Amino acid sequence: MKCRILTAALLVMGLNTAQAEEYMFTYSKLYSPLKHNLKEPQQDVKVGLFFTNFETKQPCSIEKAWMEKEEHFEELTISDNGEVNVPLDSNLKSANPLVYIHTQKDARCDYSLVVLTKEPLKGEVGYSELESKTSQMKTVLGGLGGMFSNWFTPDIEGVTLEFTPDTVKQIMLSNGEAVPVNEQGKAILKLADLSDGVTVNISEQTQRVMPYIEQ
Repeated sequence: MKCRILTAALLVMGLNTAQAEEYMFTYSKLYSPLKHNLKEPQQDVKVGLFFTNFETKQPCSIEKAWMEKEEHFEELTISDNGEVNVPLDSNLKSANPLVYIHTQKDARCDYSLVVLTKEPLKGEVGYSELESKTSQMKTVLGGLGGMFSNWFTPDIEGVTLEFTPDTVKQIMLSNGEAVPVNEQGKAILKLADLSDGVTVNISEQTQRVMPYIEQ
């Protein structure tokens, strides 16, 4: 029971499910989980801030995002995959500005913190590369859970590859087998799929690459 609760809380922290178009946070609320990105900047994975469409499970379109406090104002950049890029700075944490995000008007967008790779995947990927990324993902998930969390963090069996919907139907393995991509643009690639020297050819660049934990 503890394991399931921890997994749900760490993989995607859907903390605000109101159907509002504007979201407001204090900077310190976001800094606490995102500060894990400062611990090992050389690693391949990170924690990202997204707003996920409740129906499609795809990142929502962000119209505008910014921080403000009194006369100070700073606009936040949005990555192509919908990630809201919040600068990490201890001075900002002390100042604790308000962070505002405007999401698309025609969808319910849930606030989520996601563990994902820093760079998209495309081309040939083998077991060692995927194993390195999943190992780092488990470390980050354990760090997010706090003291003793590694005792309860389940094994990561592989990754969920997320593509723009309707762009990829399947991805091919070098042994001739195919991994299907569902209607939401997601495919599950397990470490076991790449055993015995098998590689995968990812024909289109991923939007996000996230942990896969078998239920």
